[in-house]
Amino acid sequence: MNFAKFNFIVKNFFLDSKVLNITQVNSGLINKTYIVEHLYNGIKSKFILQSLSHIFNSHEIINMNHKLITDHIKKNKVYLNFDFKRWEAPYLIRCKSNNLFVFPYESTYWRAMVYIDEAFSLDFLQDQGMAYQVGLGLAKFHFLCSDLDPSRLGNSIKNFHNTRYYLNQYILTIKEYDFNKLDYELRIRIEDLIRYLSFHIKYVDSLFTTLSKISMKKVVIHGDPKLSNFLFDMQDKYVVSLIDLDTVTSGYLLTDLADCIRSISNLVGEDPKDKENVSFDINSCKYFISGYLSLNNNHSFSFLPEFIYLIIFELVIRFLTDFLRSNRYFQVKYETHNLFRAEVQYKLLSSFISQIPDFSNELGEIGISSSSTFVSDVQKLI
Repeated sequence: MNFAKFNFIVKNFFLDSKVLNITQVNSGLINKTYIVEHLYNGIKSKFILQSLSHIFNSHEIINMNHKLITDHIKKNKVYLNFDFKRWEAPYLIRCKSNNLFVFPYESTYWRAMVYIDEAFSLDFLQDQGMAYQVGLGLAKFHFLCSDLDPSRLGNSIKNFHNTRYYLNQYILTIKEYDFNKLDYELRIRIEDLIRYLSFHIKYVDSLFTTLSKISMKKVVIHGDPKLSNFLFDMQDKYVVSLIDLDTVTSGYLLTDLADCIRSISNLVGEDPKDKENVSFDINSCKYFISGYLSLNNNHSFSFLPEFIYLIIFELVIRFLTDFLRSNRYFQVKYETHNLFRAEVQYKLLSSFISQIPDFSNELGEIGISSSSTFVSDVQKLI
């Protein structure tokens, strides 16, 4: 998009704004996000501008959820009292031309948010102390939302984190896909991954049955607490915000914990240059759990290993399914990007499985258990 079009969109949020610079944020997989530097009322400042993806059920729902969360955090009295350190929320900015939180332009909805200054994000951990800070940061977010009724949140993405649904879509897709249209090398890559996944599918179905018998309370969860959604203080490197609130939903706390662990435990990041360098780092996971428990230890974390296994498996099949469906859901930089992402997550899954006995033993020492058969059963899948 050219500069003139950006200026036109921006003026619907800031009437007298003059855009000085636009930088695209490349870590997002769904929305297109830009940092806009502009001159407004004679003062240089920044804000976030986003082009919303078509995958959401409704832009009204995601913005309603977003505002509900940020307003709740703002009025929560403990907001100002986390170790006397700041905690920021990514507040939406109303569009001046229609008094809504979105501006429609060229078949796309645009919205603006405040820019959180003196902060930075990461695609992979710089050190394990930051894993502790991520755990503490996620605990802060959960704690701030703990007295908010999760039923007040709208359903922004249909079947989000419904692993059974994703599995059914994956099975349907590979049944209908014409693999003969692929060149040999690409077909082998896909068929190898499908063969590996076939060993997991029957076990995953039995794991669904096991977990369905567990009584777990639904709470407000972030839904996508990957590492790049945490903002760190520029100077002291503690977490000051958890952004990208489009996925906030009613769900299980263990889903957030498992997804965050999945993200931080891959020390080369979710989009590495070489997937062979991918492995699951237990120590980062331990630091994360220590950070989380330092603030929030009022919940049961039993079955956390099972949830980690399921969330990684879920992402493998989501990436592969999206590739086979011509990359409709996740943004890609090249045609086979989602296939590569699926292979990266499968490598992470295999590394996690190989370390589950040690991992489960270490969790057991702090009172976090898994089902009696999980450790032995999952080892058979390697």
